[in-house]
Amino acid sequence: MIGLLVSEGNASERLGAVTVAYQAKEKLERTQVVWADQGYSGPKFAEAIKQICGATVEIVKRSSKDFEQLPHRWIVENTQA
Repeated sequence: MIGLLVSEGNASERLGAVTVAYQAKEKLERTQVVWADQGYSGPKFAEAIKQICGATVEIVKRSSKDFEQLPHRWIVENTQA
């Protein structure tokens, strides 16, 4: 089963991610680390994820303005493709 969350265009991605995590919390029980891009940085988001499923949030940071393959990010993108 694939879930879908549709939100207003002015809603933050962080709020959407927290909502999805909450709805899927039973499936996330064994999750230890959530890798996210810089758009998800911040202590409130990390604390919300920790409370929902006990995972820590690691922000994958860019080291260059040019294109670069970021660690872990491609795992998710290839899985969804």
